[in-house]
This record gives sequence, C-alpha cells and structure tokens, in this order.
Amino acid sequence: MNNLKTNFTISSLQANLYAIPLAIFIVAALYIPFILVWGISPLMKALYSPYLSLQVFLPVFILLALLHEIIHWLAFRLAGKIGPSHLKIGFQWKTLTPYAHCDAAMKASAYRISLILPALLLGIIPSIVALIFGVSWLLIYGIIFTIVGGGDFIILWLIRKVKKINYCRIIPAGVDVK
Repeated sequence: MNNLKTNFTISSLQANLYAIPLAIFIVAALYIPFILVWGISPLMKALYSPYLSLQVFLPVFILLALLHEIIHWLAFRLAGKIGPSHLKIGFQWKTLTPYAHCDAAMKASAYRISLILPALLLGIIPSIVALIFGVSWLLIYGIIFTIVGGGDFIILWLIRKVKKINYCRIIPAGVDVK
C-alpha cells in the first residue's frame, strides 16, 4: 500500500445543502411509483394509521435510529473485519443522535457495505415491500429511514472513485483514504 493519502471531507453546511435535494429525490423516487400503482388514497389514510400516531411513531423511530447504528457497527465488524476494540456505539447528547464509530481503516469495499446496509435494510427494502403490497404507513417509515441514511449516501458519493482495495478510515468531517 502506498503512503499517499486523500482526505474526503465535507462541512456541515455542505452536507446539509446536499441533503435537501437528496431528500427531495428520495421522496419523489419512492412516493411517485406508490401513487402510480396504488393512488393517493392509501397515503391519505396512512395519516390516521395507529403506526404513525405519536405514541407509536416516536419510540419506533428512536429504536430504528439506534438499530441503524447497530447495523453500521455490525457491518464494520463483519464486512470490515474490524475488532471490537476499534468500534464504538453510543449516543451524542448534544445532537440527540446515536452513532457508531470505527477508528480503524478498512477496505473501501467493506466501508461501502457498512455505509449502505442500514438504509437498505431499514429504508429501501421496506419501501419496496410497501410498494408491492400497498402498505402506505410502511412506505412512510421506509422513506424516513432512507432519508436518515442521507449522510451515508453523501459519503458514498464522496468516495465513489476510490478503488475497492484502498483503505478508508473515518475522521470527524469525512473519510481518509490510503
């Protein structure tokens, strides 16, 4: 491995500016097919679904947000073959968000898997199931958890040209690649 390093960083402002059109794209890409297949009526009825009531939605959202980070942790561990001493999962009280962190380098291919897996399992696949069976409340959860993966999608975009054999290491504002 050569010693040349590339640093892919992004400011919070840049990330937020990228996240807005990304969220709009995700909503359109998932809502439009649903509406074309099932119409708008199921989505209107979903607003009254017990699954979207605050007393159900809030605890489910918190649990799924934590599960999102657990999936990252497991993917770092299994796909990246990273030992548990290099992994941390926790809660950042300042921003009220759970997080998973890996302080060891892993191959870019494993890092990509680790990035995409939570949005795939908690967002994209439930959205596809919702589209197939017309389950509007599941589509809403799927869209929300695809959007929750927006930061991961941005990092995937930043490292899109990195060869799969290169090593990536998470840093506070982005990714170091070697």
